[in-house]
Parts: sequence; C-alpha cells; structure tokens
Amino acid sequence: MLLVSASARLNRLYGRVLGQLGTSLTYRQHRLLRRVSEGHASMAELAALGNLTVPTVSESVEGLVRRGLLNREVNPQNRRQVLLSLTAEGREAKEAGDVALQAVNDRLLRAVADEHRQVLHESLVALYDAATDSFQQPDPTTAAAGAGRLTET
Repeated sequence: MLLVSASARLNRLYGRVLGQLGTSLTYRQHRLLRRVSEGHASMAELAALGNLTVPTVSESVEGLVRRGLLNREVNPQNRRQVLLSLTAEGREAKEAGDVALQAVNDRLLRAVADEHRQVLHESLVALYDAATDSFQQPDPTTAAAGAGRLTET
C-alpha cells in the first residue's frame, strides 16, 4: 500500500503546486496541456492515453478552451474530428507547470542518496511499464512488465 499512498501524496502535492501558479491548473489540466504540446491533438487520443472516457476529456478540454489555454479546430482532412492546440497562454501555463513540477521533483529527490537515485529511476521505469501492461490486460491484476517503456529521467 506504500506505492498507493506515495502516488496519492504526490498527486495532491503536484495539484497544490500547480494551483498556486499565475495560471492555476489542476494536475489533470496540466497533463492535458503537456499531451497536446507533444502532438496528441484529438480527444479520442487523449482519452486513450489517460485511460479516460471521451466525455471526461471533453469536459476538461472545454474548461481549458474557455480559459483561453487551448484552441479547438475542425480537422480539414476529417470534418468530424476536432483537433486541439495550445494557445500562447496555454503554452506559458504548461511551461510554468513543467518548471514548478521539476523543482518539486528535484527537491524531493534530494531526500534520496545519490548512490540510490539510479536504482530508484530504474525501479520507477519498471513500475511504469508494469502499470502500462496492466492497462492493456482484461484483468489488470495479472499483467506483467514489458510494454510502454518510459524514457523520461
């Protein structure tokens, strides 16, 4: 249960940090801005990446559009599809969030001895891979590690 508790604590901490920025964001909103900035422009793609429903993503996207952080445009090649892009304000908010979260991560990692950081990184990659595999299984309790390699450091 330590992993569940640590994950919940980090999510709350990240949410608090993002909420205190000049452009206040929730953790979910920041993830959406990051994913759109990485080229994931359709709501279906965002829903699949986040293991969410399209209506859930649509609700979050609508809030970001109203706040002027995302643009929504019809795909000229497929008029039934809506494509998302960051506005200048959305890009600034995403970048401010990235900087703030990196500062939190750097501060937290100072609690881990230098000689243990590589092992921690490798262990987190293994956990990420196992969780990714679990999303792809009908019964997530039986998944094994292997797919969805995380390459961020």
